[in-house]
Amino acid sequence: MPAEIQQPLAVLFTLPDGVVHHGALHDLPNQQMAADLAMGLVAATHPHGPIRTRSVARQYMTTMRRMAHDLDALGATGGLADLTPATLVQYWLTCDYHRERRIRVVLDAFQETTGGLDEGICRHLAGRRINKAGKSRPNQPYSDGEWQRLEAACTEQIAEARRAHRKALEAAARGADPSAHGITLDNVAWLWLHAGPAEARRAVERLGTADVDMDGAQIAGVEAALFPVTDTALAYLTLFAMRTGIVPDGIDALRLDDITRTSANTVLLSYRKGRTGGEVLNLPRDAVRLLDRWLDHSAPLREHAGELAGHLWIHMGRDGGGRGAGRGRIFARPRTQSRRRAWMESSGVLGDDGRLLPVHGGRVRATYHHRRDRAAWTGRTTIDPNHSARVEGDHYLSSHTPAQLDALEGVIEQAQGDVRRKAGPPVVVSGEDAAAFAASFPRLVEDAGLDAATIKALLSGEQDVFVAACASPLNSPHAPAGTLCPARPWVCLLCPLAAFAPRHLPNLLRLKEYFSRQAQQMTTAQFLQIFGPYAARLDEDILPRFGPAAIDAASRQINETGAFLPLNLEEQSQ
Repeated sequence: MPAEIQQPLAVLFTLPDGVVHHGALHDLPNQQMAADLAMGLVAATHPHGPIRTRSVARQYMTTMRRMAHDLDALGATGGLADLTPATLVQYWLTCDYHRERRIRVVLDAFQETTGGLDEGICRHLAGRRINKAGKSRPNQPYSDGEWQRLEAACTEQIAEARRAHRKALEAAARGADPSAHGITLDNVAWLWLHAGPAEARRAVERLGTADVDMDGAQIAGVEAALFPVTDTALAYLTLFAMRTGIVPDGIDALRLDDITRTSANTVLLSYRKGRTGGEVLNLPRDAVRLLDRWLDHSAPLREHAGELAGHLWIHMGRDGGGRGAGRGRIFARPRTQSRRRAWMESSGVLGDDGRLLPVHGGRVRATYHHRRDRAAWTGRTTIDPNHSARVEGDHYLSSHTPAQLDALEGVIEQAQGDVRRKAGPPVVVSGEDAAAFAASFPRLVEDAGLDAATIKALLSGEQDVFVAACASPLNSPHAPAGTLCPARPWVCLLCPLAAFAPRHLPNLLRLKEYFSRQAQQMTTAQFLQIFGPYAARLDEDILPRFGPAAIDAASRQINETGAFLPLNLEEQSQ
């Protein structure tokens, strides 16, 4: 049975991995209520319910004992079958989320096995919980200083234990059977190594140490040197967690069968993560070395551990709790709250606040992932993580020949020229005086290299190209030098060589109408990508520079002449 009721009234939990917990209920004021709660606790124990570890069983016992005392103070009498929904809801309102959850689990288990709860309570159990779960706070990583101090403490303790272990093995190699050769330090080490801690203690008790210059403390020291004790195993386990980032319960439950050695320097470790199930990790090199040292350190004890030999973290416990002279008992899980507190006090590792640093498996895992994420980010984006930013710039951004350098500079100049051209204001002329034009638009005159004859030709209309007058049709930015410009009509709106005069207004209005038709036939994104900059220049910079009378006259001219845009076949309206 996973749990059973004992007399005087108590619940004996037999949990996985041979863990036993005893919870007393005989001292509660309402024994009928206590008996019903005991039946609910038994029914809620693994494999039938969530009670599967000693800490969980302790939490459920504390909650049930408190519930019995509080309900007695509220005047409730009888057992769970006599409990009313009003009383239970009133009590739940004073609980937090976790206490209400445990009470619901026990009441559900009681109803399934025994029954008899009020129908109103059953409806509440099937409905939503009254109290809401508070927002959980993720484990905070240790600071760099705390992490380094914790790692140094584990490393130092492991190094000291390994030195003592080697000396004890050397002493055992020199020793012999103390029953024939007497009780000496070397012979005691030989006895402990070959007989095991339990048999060795009984043998020494039979031999006696009254006439021997050797006390119990020295014998205990030999045992602690040959076999890893709780503090040593906890230091190994903590450092292993710091180098792998495995969940705490996954590390605690490791067995030798979970270790798969793929080569002399590589190990695949299988472990179980409570929320996701089984996982496999290819251990880092430093974790493999630490694991090998632990297996070597614990090998003598493993030969005498019996059924616990398959557990990874076997160690010698002292009085069952990690302190005191000890009876030489063998344990499989060094990480318990009391042992962690004892190790924390003995190691003396301080946090940044100056107090003893608590060793928390969840924080160790959070710090491992935090440091790993930071180590993988250099602060800059590179193509190859093995290259520095300077090397990548030399390899991928710099040219290797003068021709490539000229090509890159040409591309950059062209791009800068495009940006400058689009940012420049349009050239809109209102007169035909060459001198006034040269004074008003010196940028166009300088960029196009215009002389007086060319300016007169520009103003007279001899170099019109449909929507504008082109200062140099054979020197276009859209075609090689000496070639006639092939650009579409609307491209002139952003060209630095274009000059707009009142005689171009009819064609500019026709171009505006063309933009309107295209806007109706295309999506907004397509129109803005193809015609957006040109339409904005026409509506915002060019047409507003002409007076309303000139625009009205141009509109009448369009209606009278009906001229058309010089469009390609695919650009015409369907």
